[in-house]
Amino acid sequence: MPAAATTAETPVRPGFSLPAASSAVWLYALIGVLAAMHLSMVFGRSINWDEFWFYSQVEVVARGEFIQPLQTIHTRFFAWWLPAMPGNSIDHIIIARMFMFACLVVTSAGIFLTAQKFASRRTAIIAVAAYLGAGFVLQHGTAFRVDPIVAAFLTTGFAIAALTRLRLLAIVALGVVIGIAAMVTIKFVLWAPAFAGLALYRWEEESFDWRYPLRWIAAGAIALATFAILYTLHSSEFADQAREAAAGTLGRSSSGMLGLASSPHLSAAGKALFTALPLAIAIVIAPWVIARDTMSWQRKVALAAMWLPVLTPLVYRNSLPYFYPFILPPVVIVTVWAFRMIAQRYSEALIAAVIAGSALMIWAVDARGVTERQQVLVNGVHQTFEKPVNYFDCCGMIATFPKQNTFRTGFGVERYLAAGEPTLLQTMRETPVPFLLDNNREFSKAILGTDSSTFHPDDADALASTYVRFWGDIFLAGKQLRAGETKEWDVLVPGPYSVTGTLVIDGREWSDGSVVTLDRGSYTLENPSGGDAGLMWGEGYTPSEMTPPDAYWTAF
Repeated sequence: MPAAATTAETPVRPGFSLPAASSAVWLYALIGVLAAMHLSMVFGRSINWDEFWFYSQVEVVARGEFIQPLQTIHTRFFAWWLPAMPGNSIDHIIIARMFMFACLVVTSAGIFLTAQKFASRRTAIIAVAAYLGAGFVLQHGTAFRVDPIVAAFLTTGFAIAALTRLRLLAIVALGVVIGIAAMVTIKFVLWAPAFAGLALYRWEEESFDWRYPLRWIAAGAIALATFAILYTLHSSEFADQAREAAAGTLGRSSSGMLGLASSPHLSAAGKALFTALPLAIAIVIAPWVIARDTMSWQRKVALAAMWLPVLTPLVYRNSLPYFYPFILPPVVIVTVWAFRMIAQRYSEALIAAVIAGSALMIWAVDARGVTERQQVLVNGVHQTFEKPVNYFDCCGMIATFPKQNTFRTGFGVERYLAAGEPTLLQTMRETPVPFLLDNNREFSKAILGTDSSTFHPDDADALASTYVRFWGDIFLAGKQLRAGETKEWDVLVPGPYSVTGTLVIDGREWSDGSVVTLDRGSYTLENPSGGDAGLMWGEGYTPSEMTPPDAYWTAF
């Protein structure tokens, strides 16, 4: 018989194919992409004036100087190690941002774990992605401020309360994290409606067992004890000063930070919505979805309370963009009701794509290269001065130097003007302040006489009569005289002065390059030459050869 023909079969190798659009892989990939964007912001986004201020507080603690005890507990942790790291203050802030990135991870994990109580894992991932992709969260979620720290603690507490029955260990953990959060910033109280709502929701789940509220009371007692212990330890070195400073902080916060529609930053709320449309849509429709649900009225009230912090910008005066990463987590958890409905009507893939696109646009247009200009300015200061000197500026930009004036935020300037005291002049009469850094361009306006509205008149006069431009925005104590000019000069900054040109001081002539030591008091300065002459504080300081930087801040 003839042999049967055989056909050799060629094995078919499976080709590469993307996961289905409905695969959870895309949701996890979205979280990874958003995390990478946040990490790039850690290294690439310019340092904000608040970040300089917060790092200057770390240096104050590292030097063993007094710092007001409320809202500064975090400085203890950073003061142990951060100032010893290589680099300048900008480099140290970037290192600190890595810790803030870790806080953001904790916050995201807390949102995810708590959201799973109310929705599926996939919907919880979408909620986390919407939070991470929100414009202000993307830009400020890893900023070196208290907001990422306290958000991490409070979101952790939220997860503990949501996912446990508050037995002993959970009660202790909840109390400790809330107590620490209160020491980090007193604005932790803005989460109070959310915690009250969660407590009601869980109490309803516990069939309104009378013992359950007692667990919250116990957690509150532990929070108070934690706060008291930390406050005592943090302020023990300067107890008398600490009591006075704490009273002032509480008074300013209660009287100046709250008020219906009183915030000058309400426009930021509109920008927050526009730069986070997926999350904004979910926030807006979540109450409607919950109201239509068949759940008990107690649960609806509880969820409404958890949603309520989104309205905080209407009553909290300092609702700047960096505030939103702090206040949004409980609201984001409530949005799972909205995202679940949207996913059922459309698809999870569409939601993920919109979140990714929105975040990518914000990330792509964020200013780049500003940090390099900030480095030029900070390095220019350090090249000028061999060792730290007292100085004025807006925000503590030169953290290793002793800053001699308060933080000049909008609220800070309002308080300064309302006090009606020439605090800069008073400081100059007590302490030599040879260096002024005009990093908000308000000082130079007062010095040049173009606009002194943000200063007490006596302070404006003292600035104008004391400081002259040295390099870029660096001003030094000194005086400039035109040819043949004579001036009476009230010296407020004693110390060595270098002479430029030929100058007669109280009848004695000094040649170019001479160094003369002046005490506080009035001097007669004469310029007998045909060119400019003057005095500049210090011994032969030379301006940096680098081009002075401009536009070294990024707007919100």
